[in-house]
Amino acid sequence: MTRAADIFMRLCLAATLLCLPGCAGQLPGGIETQNTRYYASPDVLERWTASLEPGMSKGEVFARLGRLESDFRRLGREEIVAALFGGNNAGVPAGFLPPKEIRAFLNTLDGYELVYKDVGKRHGFTSPIRVRTDANGYDYKLRLIFRNGKLLEKPVLLGGVVHNYSTATLFDYLSPGIVIDKAIP
Repeated sequence: MTRAADIFMRLCLAATLLCLPGCAGQLPGGIETQNTRYYASPDVLERWTASLEPGMSKGEVFARLGRLESDFRRLGREEIVAALFGGNNAGVPAGFLPPKEIRAFLNTLDGYELVYKDVGKRHGFTSPIRVRTDANGYDYKLRLIFRNGKLLEKPVLLGGVVHNYSTATLFDYLSPGIVIDKAIP
């Protein structure tokens, strides 16, 4: 038996052994968190975001949110355009401004994003070869756009409560590439 075949057989045996006791329960799948220490709950972030008004200065906005500017990720020009006009591949709408003025307008903008996330995952087997992952928690993104240091428009808090699941088979995780990578040092 070749080394690759031996490794593949061992992986299949290990997967089968893991499946048998797992059919009855769930295994922890980890937690994805980001900036959870910033706010006591999503409700607090929602209330503070709702209190922001266009025309507020950067300092006032960050103080109202209880954060420093360095707590936020700076947005690139494409992300600012997408935040203002919608979508990932959005552009500036035709007729918004003459082309020369669009660049000047975009140069007056600064964008910031804060991710507030706490999603727990659990894995379980729905059959001897099918794995189900349940995700629960919350995942929010707050984007702020400033023009000449003033909040351009009332920000929208994106995201919300997460309660979803996904399924995959063990064969989705055991690809020939994994076997070859393990067999050839």
